[in-house]
Amino acid sequence: MRMNERGKLYIVATPIGNLDDITFRAVEVLKSVDIIACEDTRVTVKLLNRYEIKKPIVSLHSYSSEKKYSSVLEQMSNGKDVGYVTDSGTPGISDPGMRLARLAIEDGYEVVPVPGPTAVHTALAGSGIQFNDYMFVGFLSPKKGRRRRKLEELSGIKTVFVFYESPHRLINFLKDLKEVFGDPYTCVGKELTKIFERFYRGRLSVIIPAILQNGVKGEYTIIVDNRN
Repeated sequence: MRMNERGKLYIVATPIGNLDDITFRAVEVLKSVDIIACEDTRVTVKLLNRYEIKKPIVSLHSYSSEKKYSSVLEQMSNGKDVGYVTDSGTPGISDPGMRLARLAIEDGYEVVPVPGPTAVHTALAGSGIQFNDYMFVGFLSPKKGRRRRKLEELSGIKTVFVFYESPHRLINFLKDLKEVFGDPYTCVGKELTKIFERFYRGRLSVIIPAILQNGVKGEYTIIVDNRN
C-alpha cells in the first residue's frame, strides 16, 4: 500500500490448466498487491497456495453487486493495489473481468495488464492452421434456434473462427456447424494444457464420430477455417 497515492489495478493472466504455465511476472505481481479479486475464491486459492501467496481475497463475478465493485475501488482510493484474476486464462475473455477494469478506468485509476495464457491462442497454435487474422466468437446461445441463426450469420464471413463450448452441448454445436458451414477444416482442442489434453483435427465429418467414440468430457475450444 502506498500512502497518499491511489492504488493500481493489475489484470493478471493465470494458467488455463497447467499451473506451471504462470509467468514469473504474474507471481511477482500477485505477491506485491494488497488485495486479490477473483472470479471464484475456491479456484484461485489453489493457485495462490501453489506459489505460497498469502493475500486477502475477494470474489467478483457476473452476479456481484455494484456495492461489491465499489468496495474494491474504495480500497484502491486508499492506496491499495489490487490484482484481478479469473478462474483461468486472461481476464476479459468470456468472463466478468472487464467490468472492474472499465469502472477503474472511468474513475481514473491506472490499469496494468499482465499478459499470459489464453485458450484462444493455445488452440490456434495447436491447430496447424496458417492465418493472418481470426474472429473470436466464444460461446454461442444454448438454444438451438439462436445458435443456428448466429452460425448462418457467420457463415458468409471468410475467416478463421474461435468458439468455446461446454461438453454437454459440444456435439449438437458441431452438428449445427457442419450443417451450416458445410464440412470445413476444424480443430477441436480438449482440456488444453491439462493431463487429458487432446486435439481433434480434420473435417467435421471425421471429428464428430471420433469425439463420440472417445467420450465427451472436459472443456473445448474449437477452431474453424471458413476461408475455403
